Amino acid sequence: MNVNHGRYASCSRQKGFTFLELVVVITIISILAVFAFDRYYRLLVDVERTTMEHNLGVMRSAIAMQVASYFVAGKMPELETLLGTNPMELLAEQPKNYLGVRSQQNIDGIEPGNWFYDADAKLLVYVVRNTLFFETERAKPARVRFKIFPVYSDRDQGSYLSGLRLRPLETYRWLKTSN
Repeated sequence: MNVNHGRYASCSRQKGFTFLELVVVITIISILAVFAFDRYYRLLVDVERTTMEHNLGVMRSAIAMQVASYFVAGKMPELETLLGTNPMELLAEQPKNYLGVRSQQNIDGIEPGNWFYDADAKLLVYVVRNTLFFETERAKPARVRFKIFPVYSDRDQGSYLSGLRLRPLETYRWLKTSN
């Protein structure tokens, strides 16, 4: 019985990667993961910015519709009753990240990425989640406060209330996330 073991011996020596090949593969995967996580984080920032601005646009539209309804009904002097109110109450459906009305005692520890209405200050507040790409005049925590302001028009008879506008109390800006 003559068996040639040489052929099997050469195949059994090549079982896997060499140490150098393993290090190269791990390095490439690590570099790709860093770029992927950076891009993912930047996308999350863009989603937060877009969602916040969308919610503001919807609230501004709701305020404009309220002004129009007061105008059509001939109740423009009563428009002042909306000053200091919660703009979220004008929406048919509130965003999922709206936590409701809070008092000054209950605003500490609010999770970032949420809206709430500060009943004591009569302000709508958004607490920013991705603070690395956000600038504001306010100290930490990063948040933006909004309020309904009156818009006055001038006529021969004097100044009168002609509309409402939702504006931030402090200037803020989202920093660019793309290179």
